[in-house]
Amino acid sequence: MNKKIIAGIMAVTMCAAAAFTVTGCGGGKGSGHEFTVLAVKEETVKDYNDMQVFKDIAKETGKDVYWTFNTSTQYSNNTDPVGIKGIDAIYHSGFSNLKLNDYGKRKRIVAIDEYLDSMPNFKKILEDRPDIREALKSPDGHIYSLPRVEEMGLKTYPNILFLNKKWVEKLIDNGNMPEGVNITKEQLVDGLDISRNEFKAILQKFKDNNMDDSIADNDEVPLAFVSDNWQGNESDFIASFGLPENRQHKTLVNGKITFTVEDEKWFNAIKEMNDWYNKGLIRTAAFDQDQDTFLAKGQDGRYGAFYWWEKNTVVSKDKRDDYIVVKPLKDDDGNRYVGPSNELEVEKSACVILGTCKDKAGLLSYFDKFFEPDYSAQINYGSISAGAFLPEKNADGMLVPNDDHGAQSADDFRMQNAAYGVVYLTEEVFEKNVVMESRAKLRKEILAEHVIPYTYPGAEPIPNLNYTESELKILSQYEATLGKNIKSYMTNAIIGASVPSKSDWQKMISNNRNSIDKIKKTNQDAYDRYVATIGKTN
Repeated sequence: MNKKIIAGIMAVTMCAAAAFTVTGCGGGKGSGHEFTVLAVKEETVKDYNDMQVFKDIAKETGKDVYWTFNTSTQYSNNTDPVGIKGIDAIYHSGFSNLKLNDYGKRKRIVAIDEYLDSMPNFKKILEDRPDIREALKSPDGHIYSLPRVEEMGLKTYPNILFLNKKWVEKLIDNGNMPEGVNITKEQLVDGLDISRNEFKAILQKFKDNNMDDSIADNDEVPLAFVSDNWQGNESDFIASFGLPENRQHKTLVNGKITFTVEDEKWFNAIKEMNDWYNKGLIRTAAFDQDQDTFLAKGQDGRYGAFYWWEKNTVVSKDKRDDYIVVKPLKDDDGNRYVGPSNELEVEKSACVILGTCKDKAGLLSYFDKFFEPDYSAQINYGSISAGAFLPEKNADGMLVPNDDHGAQSADDFRMQNAAYGVVYLTEEVFEKNVVMESRAKLRKEILAEHVIPYTYPGAEPIPNLNYTESELKILSQYEATLGKNIKSYMTNAIIGASVPSKSDWQKMISNNRNSIDKIKKTNQDAYDRYVATIGKTN
């Protein structure tokens, strides 16, 4: 999973400013071409017009498509992107469910389900996967965007805890291990089994000693993460108190929508984090840095421990063997818990076609090729000619990823060479058409052995739900504000000089009671319909 693209290209939101034409969007002029597509792309990513995969699709379909670009900042500064003149589609549109419904109702974007005869690949997907069809529907039953589907079973668990074993070995060698923490060097392998209190004691030693032998004092960071980030956040730490925590604090447990913030165990976790913060085990940066800053600072191995997707993106190649996987931390009773995230593997709004497009069926026939395995793989990882895959398929006729990019990391290569967006990479595709990346396979193995077995009983991700128009308005009205209020309370309580009071937590819940109840009911109603529609059994 790419460390920067998702933050930049994929996480697009709608903000303020005026519409402008293609020629003002940072991509040149699209005149003389059959179609012009606006893509939200950072400057470090190669020009889509030069990517071989798009040249191949254009040649096969006979469609002359020109790509023009906005950075995520330019794009978010436009209140009405579908009003941009001279474009036929928006790639990485990032529209919310409410925005899709609103634009669709007014026919400013196309109801794609009305053009399925021009899209044999997408039509078959909708026939074979009723769950995907249901997930993509707007309240009026139409599908207004093309999806991104990447099913590897990884996004449900976006956090793994890594510990600097080199520093622990140094403590052992110096006879400086915390009292009561009996870890041998032989135990310092992936899957280390320790309690939260033992972990805390080790981090305190990291904080009190010059672990990296540097001249600078206190440059070590005992525990690092990026608060409220989609990956590498503090959710698993909070879950260790006996909760199905995720960054939304909203989870499906035994078929019921729950909010973890209502549980006193959640408050106890926040209170403990306050103690860790005031002891210097957690730094303020965990709550105000972006993920790129976190990644840049971790390269030299200054983190005693960190939560992240994988260690290879956090530390430089020569430091990777210094870190090991820690199982979810045991609580005082010897239990471990993690909560599944609500990060979805089927994402709406990867691409929308504008109502002003003169040949809607023609452009959709072009995008339909994106769903074919070989094209999906190259859009997601980079073209074969760029070195994303080996030149020849294996004996089973499958594309094989190229894991060797020299001094360049796999993430940096992918950031420059992959367009992301509209792809269809399911479990079946990874079994029959495309070999999964080695690092993805490794992460699946780590999760299967060291993380997934400790999922909170009965907890599962909230699936793609199909909301009514009134429900979308309720969520739009309450969700963002509730999220901000919880984050504000949580951050201030953790980094405060005084111990958080139970009364302040209860006041926060009371002040947000209406929002919590409305969001829970809205999601529960939508989930109950989902169960009835999909035929899912709990």
